[in-house]
Amino acid sequence: MKKILVGFLGVLSAISLAGCAGSGQSLEKLSTESAPDADTIKASDYANNLEGLEKYLVALDYIPKKSEPTEMLSNVIGAKSGHRYNFIVDNATVIVELYEYDTDNIGEEGKRVIDEVKKNGEFYVFGEDTKLDGNEAYPADLSDNGKYLLIYTDTSTDISNVQRKADFTEKVKAFYKNEE
Repeated sequence: MKKILVGFLGVLSAISLAGCAGSGQSLEKLSTESAPDADTIKASDYANNLEGLEKYLVALDYIPKKSEPTEMLSNVIGAKSGHRYNFIVDNATVIVELYEYDTDNIGEEGKRVIDEVKKNGEFYVFGEDTKLDGNEAYPADLSDNGKYLLIYTDTSTDISNVQRKADFTEKVKAFYKNEE
C-alpha cells in the first residue's frame, strides 16, 4: 500500500510541477524590493488558523495577493489542512507549502512528522526508517506553537531571496507564538 501511495505522490508531484511550468499559465510575481511596513501589520489581527496565517502573509507581501492556493493531501502527513503556493520572486520560482495541525487532537502520523522536523529540520512522508523508493526527506520548519509546518523552496541562491526566505520563515514561526 505504501509503495502505491509513494508512486502516486511522485507522479502527482511531477504532474503538478510540470503543469505549473508548462501550462502557459503565468505565476504571480513578487519583488524582494517591495514590501509594506511590517510594523503596521500584526499577526494578532488575523485568525489563528491556516487561513489567518495565509492572509497575514499576503498582507506582508510574502504571498502574492492574487495567488490561488492548491489544496494539499494534508492527512498524509497527519495535518488538518494544507495549501501550496507557486509564485515568482525576482525571477526565481518559489514553492511554499503551509500545513496546519490540530495540536489538541493530533494522531500518530502528525506526531511523527512534527518530531522529525523538531529533531532534524526535515521529515519523511513515511518516516525516516521506511525504505521505499521516493521516500525522501523534505526540509521543513515548524512554528513556535507547533501548529504550523512550512516547506519553502526557492530556486535562487541570490542573497535577497535567501533573506526573504529567512524573513518568511520567521513570520511563520512567530505566528501566535505564545499560544501553545
